[in-house]
Amino acid sequence: MPIDTVLQPFLRKVWVFESQNDVPLTDIKTVVPSGHITLTFTYKGNYSTLVNSSSTFHTRESTLSLIGHQSKPVLLSGGGHVVTVGVSFKPFAAYRFFPFPLQDVSDMIIPGDDLFTRDADLLVEQLLSLGEPDRMAMKLQEFLISKLSPANNLEKIAHYTIDEIFRQKGQLPISSLANKTGYSQRHMNRVFNDIVGISPKDMARIIRIKHILSVPRDSSLLLGADYLDHFFDQAHYIKEFKYFTGYTPHRYTRVENSFGSLFNRLE
Repeated sequence: MPIDTVLQPFLRKVWVFESQNDVPLTDIKTVVPSGHITLTFTYKGNYSTLVNSSSTFHTRESTLSLIGHQSKPVLLSGGGHVVTVGVSFKPFAAYRFFPFPLQDVSDMIIPGDDLFTRDADLLVEQLLSLGEPDRMAMKLQEFLISKLSPANNLEKIAHYTIDEIFRQKGQLPISSLANKTGYSQRHMNRVFNDIVGISPKDMARIIRIKHILSVPRDSSLLLGADYLDHFFDQAHYIKEFKYFTGYTPHRYTRVENSFGSLFNRLE
């Protein structure tokens, strides 16, 4: 989906997800943490989301939601015909659009009424009147432009650091990052908490696993010894992989996750 010129510096992706059929019972419907915060509008369908193995959030048709940073795999339940329009923010930029600290919504899914108290109902009404997901995506962007706030003076540090984390696929010590910016690790953590909503260490862990999951399932990076380029040893690799997916690498390659994988690719 095209991103409005005004929003290109701040958005990673604008997307439409559509599933026409019920999901097989054997599908694990698991979405791994992405490192991005996402605003969604569920046009059709109802589903539930188990977050951090403890909290269940119910998403209903014709509702807005903000998906905060997730620290563990998210499990989806539900099926049938689902149509969702999503806007994924670049990690250093999401804070510009919301009037609360992003760390406050970690491991949470916030309904639209709590996000935009005065505007949510009108926005949902406008989105429904458009009738087409592509047009809804454009309207969501128009709304976000109206919410765009000026940059915090810490944003440049967060932007540079995140670019480095992505460029090196999460494989760099946070102390090295801090040295490159000229700030202490303590200051870096404060910058990330204020701007991004999670720590630089957690961001690097997520990006490292996302890179591992981006390769084919039979890749030597996923199942062979190539993971040693990314982790201290096999035990560390398996522990991190299971933390973020819920499965060991070998088990993950043998389960069906078609529904979750669609979301993983979008994010």
